[in-house]
Amino acid sequence: MRDIGRMHDRYLRDSPSVRLGNLASSLLRLSRWVRKGHANERAIIDLMREIAWFMEWSGDLALRELPEMQREICHWRRIWPVEQARSLLAFRSLQMSGRILELSGLF
Repeated sequence: MRDIGRMHDRYLRDSPSVRLGNLASSLLRLSRWVRKGHANERAIIDLMREIAWFMEWSGDLALRELPEMQREICHWRRIWPVEQARSLLAFRSLQMSGRILELSGLF
């Protein structure tokens, strides 16, 4: 896991739409890694942790959906790996990515 303090400072330097775009991109990466069966489960857990931090640091944007998404990602992180649930996590992270992208206003 990277230095949280540096990651936080770097994340907050971007505009809100770019921050949300980065969050959507990370969720899409999670979906792909889980769907393809990424060999390093630890990397998947670390990515979920990073996504949860990005959601936390986006609290200033007052998006009502983010806290629930963050709770869901944190739950997945605590129980991962669950082989039977790969397709569900891949689907949910893809859904979240799309929704975050909508909220970002980038598209």
